[in-house]
Amino acid sequence: MHFAHVFFLSAMLLISACTNTNETILPATTTTAPPLSVPTASEQASFTKGLATTINPGLLACKGGRVSAVGEIKSEDGKTWTVPTAVNSKLPDASDLFNPCTHVLHPNLAAVDLNKAPVIEIDPDGTIITGYIFADNYFELYINGKPAVKDAVPFTPFNSHVVRFKAAYPMTYAFKAVDWEENLGLGTEDNKGNKYHPGDAGIVATFSDGTVTDNRWKAQNYYIAPLMNKSDLVIEEKNGRIVRSTPTGSKAPSCAANCYAAHFAIPDNWYAVDFNDSSWPQAVTYSTATVGVDNKREYTNFSNEFKKGSFVWTNNLVLDNEILLRYTVEKASK
Repeated sequence: MHFAHVFFLSAMLLISACTNTNETILPATTTTAPPLSVPTASEQASFTKGLATTINPGLLACKGGRVSAVGEIKSEDGKTWTVPTAVNSKLPDASDLFNPCTHVLHPNLAAVDLNKAPVIEIDPDGTIITGYIFADNYFELYINGKPAVKDAVPFTPFNSHVVRFKAAYPMTYAFKAVDWEENLGLGTEDNKGNKYHPGDAGIVATFSDGTVTDNRWKAQNYYIAPLMNKSDLVIEEKNGRIVRSTPTGSKAPSCAANCYAAHFAIPDNWYAVDFNDSSWPQAVTYSTATVGVDNKREYTNFSNEFKKGSFVWTNNLVLDNEILLRYTVEKASK
């Protein structure tokens, strides 16, 4: 044990001995703690190994698209996890900007008839906002703690969306974003001659009030795979933020169907206005070349709009498969 830890514990014992038992003692979490060498109970990962059991063979049938299956897998601690994500089926699909599955193939933004995009009422006294979203692969959007829309295509073909909603300021934007997978529970897909290729991810969004995705957003990862070893996952506290990273994790692991995956429970109220995201790290921005969209019409046809924002994700664009993003704006910036 480090000297600093001994000193801290001794001080706490002395304070406890001199405190009236009728008084409330503030929990230790209110102090500035050193980097976590052992995660707290709420930050411990549940680990799984190998393939999940398929519970839905495909959420969407689309010619030329990958199979958007859903699975379940039990972790070593006895918990059951839905992979790659538990979809909120009550959310309506967002309106299509470019979607090969529905044959909506707008050549540019000028060709889009916004009157065909329904306005979702979040707040009756709100402002009408128009947003444009491209996600690799899937997203769910919540505004001011209320459900708005979801991505119409969970996996591929790639697609992009337009969304309109009426909401009041201050406005809390919240995304769940998911990099879908073919090998359920492993975070991999058949690609580039490798049956177990770890796919990459990314999401960009722009809104008519001037809000765009960038590094001002908060982001946290909840499903990390594939991992060669459980020790590839590192959980640290840095400047009050809980950082889950994989600094030694391979972007091309050789574990094939025997890889590990790390899972964290998503808070029930993660999209609520009053949810405390102060422990989440800032989102990380990525170039279009890194995300790999410079040859995708779903993005390039509307690149003048999307370039107002940045592609964002957590600290690992390849291994982090399910993430949450949040951002609150006090008023329109334009």
